[in-house]
Amino acid sequence: MGAKPTYLLHDGELVPYADAQLHVLSTSTKYGVGVFEGFRAYFDDEAGELYAFRVADHMRRLVASMRVVGIDGPADVDQLEEQLLGLIRANDLHEDLHMRAQVFVDSPDGKPDDTGPATVFMAAIPMGRYFDRPGLNVQISSWARISDRSMPPRVKSIANYQNGRLALLEARRNGYDAALLPTVDGHVSEGAGYNVFMVRDGKLCTPPVTESILEGITRDSVLQLARTELGIDVTERPIDRTELYSAEEVFVCGSAAEVSPVSSVDRIPVADGEPGELTRQLQDLYRRAVRNRVAADRGWAQPVYAPAAVAR
Repeated sequence: MGAKPTYLLHDGELVPYADAQLHVLSTSTKYGVGVFEGFRAYFDDEAGELYAFRVADHMRRLVASMRVVGIDGPADVDQLEEQLLGLIRANDLHEDLHMRAQVFVDSPDGKPDDTGPATVFMAAIPMGRYFDRPGLNVQISSWARISDRSMPPRVKSIANYQNGRLALLEARRNGYDAALLPTVDGHVSEGAGYNVFMVRDGKLCTPPVTESILEGITRDSVLQLARTELGIDVTERPIDRTELYSAEEVFVCGSAAEVSPVSSVDRIPVADGEPGELTRQLQDLYRRAVRNRVAADRGWAQPVYAPAAVAR
């Protein structure tokens, strides 16, 4: 993360960074009741423009998450999107960013069954690469990924992230860069904040949405780029742990992780340990898509400062 911005957003109003606060006895702080979205924006030097990536899609998932976990919060996706873009402009940011929209239940009594009142905080903070290394050394965690029978893994609930945090802490203690969690049935699910893909026998595969994964927006972007830009038929199917050991390529993806190659799994090198050809192609396509140079017809990269964007 870079320097702290001047302003954050609280229920649509600009507030100084230090004044964006939630009471310690709110329902969210007492019981972990909250949902969020993490976004990225990328500055393109050639165009002289900052592009926010798939903001409307993130906001739609935020609204869906509120519905699933029982929070009575705002549901106007266009308004939420414009508030976030307005926050970037208010801070006059012209560099790569990490952005967050977080919805909490800020009830005065802090009861576990409170569904409101909801309060929304948004932040836009300078950020470079999350994984600043050529390849990740990944551990298959001893912690299982939460299932839909316990908590809803397909939404971005703040409480869900304790699951991935435990896996990440375990991996770091054991000398790894990152972690992948298995399902309760032993299949590969996802990482601690990122989805996973592999190339095996020349085929690009990823776990389906029924394998306790977050329905990742970056994952969806990679699927579309592979299918439409490269003409590759991606297979969504359960993946066994040992398949990763014999895969030709493995990579993870997420808003923060972007598209990041995996060099080894459980200290077993992936092929020769170097990023594979397909991984490099998708990494390049993604980096160009977030700057509106690829898949511009999809409207994924929203210009922040262009006159048309400001007038919305």
